[in-house]
Amino acid sequence: MNNTMNKVLKNAVIAGLALVPFIPLYVANPLFFPFITGKAFAFRIIVEIVFALWLILVLRERGTSVAGTDASIAPRINSLTISVTIFTVIIFVADIFGLNFLRSIWSNFERMEGWMTIIHLWAYFIVLSSIFGASISTMDGRKNWHRFLNVALVAGGITAFYGLFQFFGWAETHQGATRVDASLGNSAYMAVYMLINAFLAGYMACTAYVHKLAIKGSSNVFIWVYSVSAGFFSFIMFQTATRGTILGWIAGVMIFCFMYAVIGTKEKGQSNRSRTIAGGIIGLVVLLGILFYFNRNAQWIQHNAVLGRLATISLSDTKTQARGFIWPMAIKGIFENPKTAIIGIGQENFNYIFNSHYDPKMWAHEQWFDRAHSVFLDWLVAGGLLGLIAYLALYVLALIYIWRSDTSVGQKSMLTGLLVGYSIHNVFVFDNQTSYVMFFTFLAFVHSFKSAKIPGWLHDTKKLVSENYSTLRNYVFTPVIILALFSTLYLVNIRPIQANTRLIDALRACASAQTISADSFKKALSLGQTMANQEIREQMYTCAANVIRSSVAVDKKAEFYRLVNDETKNQIAVTPNDARTHIIAGGFYDSIQDWDNARPLLEKAAQLSPTKQTILFELALNYINSNKQKEAVALIEKAYLSAPDNRNAKIGYAAILISSGEEKRAREIFVDEPSVFADPGVINAYVSTKQFGKAIEIYKQLLKESPDSQELYSSLASVYILSKQDYLAIQTLKAAAEKFPLLKTQIDAVIKQIQEGKLPAMQ
Repeated sequence: MNNTMNKVLKNAVIAGLALVPFIPLYVANPLFFPFITGKAFAFRIIVEIVFALWLILVLRERGTSVAGTDASIAPRINSLTISVTIFTVIIFVADIFGLNFLRSIWSNFERMEGWMTIIHLWAYFIVLSSIFGASISTMDGRKNWHRFLNVALVAGGITAFYGLFQFFGWAETHQGATRVDASLGNSAYMAVYMLINAFLAGYMACTAYVHKLAIKGSSNVFIWVYSVSAGFFSFIMFQTATRGTILGWIAGVMIFCFMYAVIGTKEKGQSNRSRTIAGGIIGLVVLLGILFYFNRNAQWIQHNAVLGRLATISLSDTKTQARGFIWPMAIKGIFENPKTAIIGIGQENFNYIFNSHYDPKMWAHEQWFDRAHSVFLDWLVAGGLLGLIAYLALYVLALIYIWRSDTSVGQKSMLTGLLVGYSIHNVFVFDNQTSYVMFFTFLAFVHSFKSAKIPGWLHDTKKLVSENYSTLRNYVFTPVIILALFSTLYLVNIRPIQANTRLIDALRACASAQTISADSFKKALSLGQTMANQEIREQMYTCAANVIRSSVAVDKKAEFYRLVNDETKNQIAVTPNDARTHIIAGGFYDSIQDWDNARPLLEKAAQLSPTKQTILFELALNYINSNKQKEAVALIEKAYLSAPDNRNAKIGYAAILISSGEEKRAREIFVDEPSVFADPGVINAYVSTKQFGKAIEIYKQLLKESPDSQELYSSLASVYILSKQDYLAIQTLKAAAEKFPLLKTQIDAVIKQIQEGKLPAMQ
């Protein structure tokens, strides 16, 4: 009976592990961030169940004849096991003492990382490296691992075919572009997934080649199947047009070919022909690289989606791309003091560094970076030097295990190529759920290359088969594990999923005036402190602003207003030093013209991120509407001087100087840029200060330059109405009616309103 139950448990664990490679195919459409949340929750649920069943199985095996043998499923400890565990512990410590403990542990729906992901990856690694028992050097160990890798390649193949359908236009890409993303929803995520699969398929091709050498007369079929698969995965990877990953693939292939050609000479059975081919590939890649470089501006390259993106790679790119700004921010921010340099600021907290060290010159880029866009820098930020060293140790140990194993040079070279390719990808892109799982699968596989010890207490048979142990195992340990499993499933998965679906319900309710209600957001927040709360509140601000500005009942507006007041206080209590929290809340109050409540929030945001122009603009708007003209001018001037090439800053600066009666100063500053004064924002400054004549002259000049602009005719007529020159407004509209006969009926209706003494809103 015991053996039967153990076999059932072991098969259940293996079945659960076999489901993990298929998670990339899962898209949870009913959830918020469906490409991210569904995969993460599925992985966590499977790992939690598998880990609990494995623990029970380990306890049942303890003290039996199988304990301590190659057939045992007990944890196997070697230096890689210890290294993965140390990394997990260091990041946990960094998260506890970081800037935002809750977010570091739980992350958010957009990323679904945090320590929750790390601890699940650790559990996955422990089970995966233990359940297959014997090492790769034994027949059973080799079969077990190769079967699992084949399952992973099948899952990757299905995903790749999805990408192929997108390439041919038979399926839509989710990013709205030609770059394939399959069921991952992001081309960069798809790229690294295909890269890892390509090298794993290459490894299996090398394995099939070794098998053929060992068994003469065996078929070449598997060598070809795996080789073609590697080529197919590589082709799909190229169609993602992810430059960092493509560079990683090229480097990985070059490393494989170099090592195979050079070191392979020492291995028995390696033919001169295969080594020559490897050397030829290196030469071909170098030649193609040179030809590509000198023809990078050719039309056939520029008009190709993939090659065109590769042609943009240059050292000068770092001066204009976001990475050129945020990488120095990350390094500067983390080495500000010894504590952060050593242990970092915790996961999911890069936004604090980004806001406090914001470079005004990146005004044209994304304003809310939450990653350094480099895995290595992200771990430096999250865990400091200790965290980064612990992470890099995983790569170093993996390489040592690979090259000290008894696998062939081809297999070693291919796995080294995988690690090099993945590393280069990670220089430019951050990790995601799928790449994390693939990397830890790789680590668990490499773990089997070196002998590992089963802890003595698990296979010491002394006094372990006693009735007392059996009783404790069956009536204490097992029930505790089951209770812990259900508790974890609820707290880690079910409750966040409930919050997620309730957020979706709240957003749907917001879309209709009949169903809109503050209760939907209250319900989403009623689950207590969850990873969803900040996201729910941010969506609540948008909905509440729309409600308060609409014509819905006053009591509904009041209910939303009270809810926003309460939840703003709650969010600030959780994230008191997060500029994003303050600017979004302050922006809400500004949008409903509640200037007094907005001001302290915006001032705090400006204090936390003193150089970010978007925050300065919002605060300046508040000052203008609060009759604090002097303070507003100072802020806009600061924004302009920090990045004079920012056109929005130019427009804002010129407009506020005009509004303040300092037009002469504005003209002097922008003497070489007359187009600034033709911008609608500056024209509105003339209108708001009742300098209608100047606004009219500008619109007349613009109409001469763009006589086919309907908007300019409408704007000019509007200014005529505001300046009480109805006759000229009517003449302008009549000219527009002649110019645009299809609009004549609408224009005649507007003219009639003017003649009746009404002041229509001009469109």
